[in-house]
Amino acid sequence: MKKTLFLSLIISLQLSAQNCMISLEALDFLEYEYSAVQLGYKGPVKHIERFHETQKENGDFEIIHGVWGDHYFIDRLNFNEQGNLTSMYQEDNSGDTMVVIQIEYDKQHRILRVAEHEMDIWKKHEPFKGENWSTRTLQYTYCAEGIASILAIGNWNLGKYDDTCQVDYIYEGSRLVQKKTFKVGRYKTLLSTRQFVYNSNDGRLKQMEVGIDTLGHSKGVYSYNYQMKNGGLSSKVFSSENADEWEREGTWYFDEHNNLKSYESGDTLQESWYCFKALSYDEFNNVASEYSNSEYDGRDRKETTYNYIYDDKNNWVIKNIRTQNHIDFDDETERVDVYRRTQNITYYKF
Repeated sequence: MKKTLFLSLIISLQLSAQNCMISLEALDFLEYEYSAVQLGYKGPVKHIERFHETQKENGDFEIIHGVWGDHYFIDRLNFNEQGNLTSMYQEDNSGDTMVVIQIEYDKQHRILRVAEHEMDIWKKHEPFKGENWSTRTLQYTYCAEGIASILAIGNWNLGKYDDTCQVDYIYEGSRLVQKKTFKVGRYKTLLSTRQFVYNSNDGRLKQMEVGIDTLGHSKGVYSYNYQMKNGGLSSKVFSSENADEWEREGTWYFDEHNNLKSYESGDTLQESWYCFKALSYDEFNNVASEYSNSEYDGRDRKETTYNYIYDDKNNWVIKNIRTQNHIDFDDETERVDVYRRTQNITYYKF
C-alpha cells in the first residue's frame, strides 16, 4: 500500500513519460532534486498549490484524479528564499492532511535530512504523528567532492536493500568512480557496487556498470553517447551481460535540450516484453505530446496531448491533458480520458 509520493513529485518530469521503461536502481532516486529550478519552475517561487482534476461526463472538472484509495489529493509546496523545497503537504479533498514532508539544509544550502511522514489511509483520520502515522528519513553527509553518503531509514520501497541501507560515494580526484550500497545493522554488509568509466579525451561519462539484482549477481551496462554539435547527451543504451535477459535492453534518445525524444526496448521478433515511446515538447520544454506502445504487436497504444496556459514567469498554471487509448483487444478500443492540473503559484518579492 505504501506509495513513494515525494519521489513521484521530484521525478515527474523524468518518469511521467517512462512508466514502462527500464530505470536505474531505486537507490538512485534517493539523490533528491529539490530546488525549484530542478523541479522545472522559473522565478522566485515561494508557495504552490496544485490540484488534480478529472473531467466528468457532463464536462465539469472535479478533484478526483491522483486517487489513493478513496482519497483525492491537493499538493502544497513551500520553498525558501534560496529556491529550495522546505516542506510539502498532501491533503485529501475533505481537507485532511495525509502526507507531510520536511527538508533541512546546511549553511551551504545542501540537503541534510528528509523526513517523510505518511498516514495509513485505511485507518481513521487523526492528528499529525498519531498512532497510524509512519516516518522514514534520509540523512546526507558531504565531502569536498560532493555527497559522501546517504543513509536511508524506513520503507523507501528499495526492495531487497532492507529498511536501513547506506550508499557510499567513492571519488578519484573530483570524479565519482563508485557507489557502494551497504545493509546497515550491527555490521555493514556490502550489497552492490556500481562502477563509472569516463572518456579519456573529454572526461565525460562513458559507461556505468550496474547490478540488475540487488546483490549484483547479474550485470548490466549503461553506455552513453554524445552529440557532436553541442556536446549534450544524444543517447543512452542499456544492455545485459546475461543472454536470458534481452528483454531488459533499452535505448533512450535525447534532443539538443537534453529532453527525452524516444525510448525503445524489447525484441518484437521474439515476442518478449516491449515498449516504445515518442515525445515532443513546447517552447518551454514541457511535454506537448506523448505516444506509447507497450505491446510487441502494436495492439495497446496510447496517445496523450498536453496544452498549457502560462503565467508571466513562464510557469504553467493550467495543464490540460487528453489521453486517447487504442486497445484492440478491449471492448472500448477508443476510450478518451480528459484531465486538468492547476497550479496557484506565489512568488517572493525581493
